[in-house]
Amino acid sequence: MKLGSSTVVAITGASSGIGQELAFQLAARGCAVALGARRRDRIEANAEAIRKKGGRAIAVPTDVSVRGEVERFFRRAAEEFGRLDIAVHNAGISPAKGTLLENDEADVRRTFDVNVMGCVYGIWGAAPVMEKNGGGVMVFVSSIVGKRGVPLASAYCASKFAVQGLTESVRPELEKKNIRVVTVCPPGVDTEFFKANARRDTRRFRLHPVGRIARDIVRACEREPREVLLTMDAKLLRWMSALAPRFMDRAIARAKGV
Repeated sequence: MKLGSSTVVAITGASSGIGQELAFQLAARGCAVALGARRRDRIEANAEAIRKKGGRAIAVPTDVSVRGEVERFFRRAAEEFGRLDIAVHNAGISPAKGTLLENDEADVRRTFDVNVMGCVYGIWGAAPVMEKNGGGVMVFVSSIVGKRGVPLASAYCASKFAVQGLTESVRPELEKKNIRVVTVCPPGVDTEFFKANARRDTRRFRLHPVGRIARDIVRACEREPREVLLTMDAKLLRWMSALAPRFMDRAIARAKGV
């Protein structure tokens, strides 16, 4: 899709991290952006920063685990800017710490409510709005651990595997409505998400700059590939896991200290 002043983008999880950076970069390309997240103060500050630079932005407090709020978010974007071209389903959490046997049920359920049902509600909310302007693009921010699970993040990995299955399933369904589905699989990204969800004091793999990852996602919005693994280390992890799964089981467990 061509990005510019006629393009309207709605982004969930836009209070920080990838979602915030995407909003800034897309606004810099001339797109109108709607920012959705639970933290009202953060998205309002981000929207104001965009407007101060001459961009167009609105902030809509949104909890993606509540269907009505998600539907309202996408309707509000179209009401404000006249259409909806791109929906970025980016909101995600990982509150469950430790092994699955150590996890609280509430944390596991909350992970699925946000990471999986948030995407389901996003499809239900955005698709009817997009249909009114002849179609659009849905971008789902999954994760490389939706391709290859890792220890000490069972609930998060399982939720991202679910997103992978969801996007593969709805892609042909939405194609009939001229809604194209793009799944992006980032590696570890240097954002508040990893600081808030750290499982240990030191990290044994490097985190990628959020600006670079956001640029790759913006490029995916333009080129509309079916799926993108955003970095070489993410691609290597997938390839090695396919070629030598037992070796990778042991290597990843050792790296995670299990």
